[in-house]
Amino acid sequence: MNPFRDGIVADPWRNQQSDVPDIHHAVFQRCIDGLNHVRQQRNSAGLLIHGEAGSGKTHLLSRLRATLTPKAPTATDREETLFVWVRLQTSPRMIWRTMRRTLVNDWFRPVAGTRSQFDRILSHRLAEIRVAEGDLEPWIEFMQENHPEDLSALIDQIATSLDLDRNTAVAFEHLAFDRHRRDLRAWLSGDSLPESSLEKLNLTQEEGTDEEREEESQRVVTMLCRLAGKSLPIVIGLDQVEALQLSPRDPDALYAFGKLISTLHDNTDNTLIVSCVQSAFVSEFKDHARSADYDRTASLGAFTLDTLNPAQAKSLITSRLETAITSAESNGDAPADRPATWPLSEAEFDSLFTQDRPLTPRRLLAICADRYESPRSGELDVPSPSITPPVDPTQQIATFLAYKWDEHFKNRREQNSPEQTEEIIRHGFPILNQLFHPDRRLVTDEQLQDVSLIFEVGLARVGLALCAQSNMTSLAARLKRLKTQLATRRIQRLVLIRDQRVPITAGAKAARTNLEELENQGANVLYPTEDVLIAIDTLRDLISDAKSGDLACDGETVAPAELMDWMREHLPKSVQNFASSVLGQ
Repeated sequence: MNPFRDGIVADPWRNQQSDVPDIHHAVFQRCIDGLNHVRQQRNSAGLLIHGEAGSGKTHLLSRLRATLTPKAPTATDREETLFVWVRLQTSPRMIWRTMRRTLVNDWFRPVAGTRSQFDRILSHRLAEIRVAEGDLEPWIEFMQENHPEDLSALIDQIATSLDLDRNTAVAFEHLAFDRHRRDLRAWLSGDSLPESSLEKLNLTQEEGTDEEREEESQRVVTMLCRLAGKSLPIVIGLDQVEALQLSPRDPDALYAFGKLISTLHDNTDNTLIVSCVQSAFVSEFKDHARSADYDRTASLGAFTLDTLNPAQAKSLITSRLETAITSAESNGDAPADRPATWPLSEAEFDSLFTQDRPLTPRRLLAICADRYESPRSGELDVPSPSITPPVDPTQQIATFLAYKWDEHFKNRREQNSPEQTEEIIRHGFPILNQLFHPDRRLVTDEQLQDVSLIFEVGLARVGLALCAQSNMTSLAARLKRLKTQLATRRIQRLVLIRDQRVPITAGAKAARTNLEELENQGANVLYPTEDVLIAIDTLRDLISDAKSGDLACDGETVAPAELMDWMREHLPKSVQNFASSVLGQ
């Protein structure tokens, strides 16, 4: 196995092959200092980290996550930190719902293979009002089994002191007693739940207009941060920020991103917000966002991830080879007297620092991967002062993109669920529209609160309304509002999107009646297949990677425009037909 492959860190929650602490050490230390600042000053703060594509922004977040991950059970005498990683692959008008879902999912993750981050919040909150010696987890288990009434009283005391609303207080008690975890996770994430699940949880759920749901998610996120408390500071890593933008300098994206950070900064006191972007985005954000938002984003400074120097480059090569040898993955081709630069000759290695192009970790790993698989890797006496590009880069990129499409499609299929349908369409369909119907502009209309997307060409408007709720009462209410909004004639065509995996139940008479009346008013109802939804999800996933500099072929970043051209030729016809059906083409 080639130890230099997998040069892109796609997820900081996964353990990485190797790490070279000297690379970006100064910026990493700024993150640690920032966390200490939040812990000591009890004020939230922001760090803005930027670099070239492939410079290691997500890898830095991975190192930070690994460093902060608890190595032992929760105890009263150890400082701990919560971690959240948010890829902003979403619509600007859904940014808080994405933040909410990601935070909840990350806090339900097992930490060090055992307890979740939510469990650690519980432990720290209980320790504040009833001190327990040593590890807290055995004490909580003892209380659950032998003194449930006393534990319930303690939870009520915590909820009262934090001024938690009823729903959050009930949810926290379910967490304390390890009840209904699956439905509780869905409720906290903002998923629509059927009435039977809500009754079991003893929780309520109000699904209002699009704006109201976004406001509710903002409130839930800030309340959960408050629930964590000052003894558990939170590191929130914001990644792939560029994916919010439908086009460069997208004002909605820049505003939503800045507003997200300012709200977290001003409404919490235990959060370190680490925003990772490409260097080109920094000036764009600074020039076009509100100055107050930029100031909060970089309240502790903006820092650049520098390119590699020779010592760091050698350390990275050595680290990858040592990892391969340790895990018995080396192909055994390395000569015994190899130089520190192997599989590159010393001449090849030195030439990398005389070129105008920056040497990022990703680019170095790609070059080494190519040499590692080449017969010339053992021919160290053959000088090669420059490293040449592939003979046919166009064909190579086409093959690469076909491979990446299949890979991402498989991953998206494994993770797909009806709860994702709204975000897939809200974020992915505008990209689809750009591909095949660029004359249609995405617009907003405050009088059409339940119309998720509006496309305009000339004086004609087409509206998409996402109606993917599992709760039939909420669905009926939205359909009723849509009847009123369609009657205003502010759109000429309304398309309702339902997920065929979430049928309208036989007893949902109001929902069925409202849907029939909408169809009588001229509305169209479409049920995209699971494969179409997965393909749109794959499309937005790859486009997001390209916009963020995370899509690279042999170390060379694939530009979004290049990917879009490939998509126009290779996107499944079923997806193109779906887009045409929505837009009435």
